[in-house]
Amino acid sequence: MSELRKARIRSAIERELSKYLHSLDDERLRSITVTSVVLSKDLRYAKVYFTSLGHEEEKDEILEALTKASRRIQKDIANRLKNMRYVPLLSFHFDLSIQKGNKMLNLLDKVQEEIDRHPEELSEEEQSEGSGEDADSFKSNTGNKETGETL
Repeated sequence: MSELRKARIRSAIERELSKYLHSLDDERLRSITVTSVVLSKDLRYAKVYFTSLGHEEEKDEILEALTKASRRIQKDIANRLKNMRYVPLLSFHFDLSIQKGNKMLNLLDKVQEEIDRHPEELSEEEQSEGSGEDADSFKSNTGNKETGETL
């Protein structure tokens, strides 16, 4: 199977599914963003990863609604993609990568705050790296400006 063909199919499913979900009456399903589609080798199955910004606490309800409507969604997507012989069977999965990324950024911010609050706890080596001591010692080892001596 050509990787180009798989990429085109994946892109078409992602695009049409996003359009379809945004046209629904259910506010929870309209807020869904399809983050990626992973196809099986034989193109019979597709895992659809999604996120719902602003509705993270309702992810179980959203997943349940998508699962219940998956056959209808499958049929409507197949009608939109008429040039495909068959549309892969869709399974929906909540994408946690955005939440994990936000959690990691928050942890890094906390570490930076701790470093800013307690700079005296840095080791002497870390302080010398930031103070420019190495540059002064390099200058003193390579020559004396006052006498003009060099190594």
